[in-house]
Amino acid sequence: MTKNEEFSKICNDIKIGKFAPIYLLHGEEVYFVDRILKLLQESVLTDEEKDFDFQQFHGSDVEDLTEVIYACRRYPMVAARQLVILNNAQSLVSRSDRTRIDHMLPYFQSPFEQTVLVVVYNGTKLEKADIIKAVTKSGGVVYEGKRVPDYELVKFLPEFLAQTGLQFEPNAIQMLADHIGSDLNRLMSEIDKMRISMTGTRVTADLIAAHIGISKDFNNYELIHAIAVKDFRKCELIRRYFVQNPKNNPWVITLSVLFDFFTNLMLSHYASDKSVNGLMREVGMNYGAAKDMVAALKNYSAWKAMENIALIRECDARQKGARGAAVPEDEVLLDLLYRLMH
Repeated sequence: MTKNEEFSKICNDIKIGKFAPIYLLHGEEVYFVDRILKLLQESVLTDEEKDFDFQQFHGSDVEDLTEVIYACRRYPMVAARQLVILNNAQSLVSRSDRTRIDHMLPYFQSPFEQTVLVVVYNGTKLEKADIIKAVTKSGGVVYEGKRVPDYELVKFLPEFLAQTGLQFEPNAIQMLADHIGSDLNRLMSEIDKMRISMTGTRVTADLIAAHIGISKDFNNYELIHAIAVKDFRKCELIRRYFVQNPKNNPWVITLSVLFDFFTNLMLSHYASDKSVNGLMREVGMNYGAAKDMVAALKNYSAWKAMENIALIRECDARQKGARGAAVPEDEVLLDLLYRLMH
C-alpha cells in the first residue's frame, strides 16, 4: 500500500464513522498529519457534542499524563463517544516518569472503547517501538507522515494531486516539483489560490508559472538547463531578466541552486550508473534534474565541477564585500556565468 493509499484509507474510514480507539500521528511531513487531525475534529463529534465530550491537551502544558489518561477513561456525557487530543506531544517535558509518553503505555495496550484518543507529534518521528506496537495491537492507527524525497516527487505528485479534481499536464507537475519541491502545505496553498481564477480543470505549465510568481522561460530551472548544455545566449537572457526582476529572483537562491547543481555534478561523475534513472536513484534527484545532469556530464569534467564550486563560493564572498568593497549582483553574476562555462 502506497502512502497515498494508506492516507486515503484512514480518511475514508473516518468519513464513514469507522473510528479507531487511538490515532498516533507522527512524522516529518505535517501535511498528512494535519489533514487527518482536522478530519477527526470535524467527524467524531458535532459542534454541540464538543461542548461536553471534547478535551484537548498540549504537550508543553502537561505536567502529569495521568490527567490525560483519566480524561480518556471517563464516560462521555452526551455523545456516543468522546474525543481526546494530545497535541504537540513532542513538546512533553520529561520532568518525571509521568510526563514521558511511556507513562501512557498501559492505556495504549487497553484503550477505553468509548474514547477516540489522538496523539500528535508535529514534524517529529516517534522512535518508540513499544508504543507503536501497543497502539497497533489494540486496534489503533499509527500513521507516519514521511517527507517525499525530491527525486520521487514527479512520480508521487500525479496520484497526490488527483484529490484536487484538476487535470495536471506532465510539464505542470514537473514545474511544481522543481519550484515548490516537497513542501506539500505550500503546494496545496498555491493550488488553492490558483483555483480561484480558473475557469476549467486543466492545469498547464503556463498556468502554474503565472500563479506561483515565476517566468516559464526565465527562472533558475531554465538557467541550470542552459548551463548544463552550455547555451551561452540563453544564460545571458536569463541573467538580464533576473537583474530586471530581483524580487522574484533573489541572488542567494540562484547561488544556492548553482552550488547544488555543481555539487551534484561532482557526485554524478562518480556514480556507477550515469543514466537518468541511475542518477535519480544514486544521487537522489528528480527526473528533470537528472536529465540536465546527463547533458552536463558531457560538458564538464569532475575537475571543472570542483573548480566551479570554488568559483561560486568566491563570488558569494565578493558580492558580500568579504574581499574588499561589495560588487553589484548583476556584475558578479555576469562574471560568474562566463567563468562557470569556460
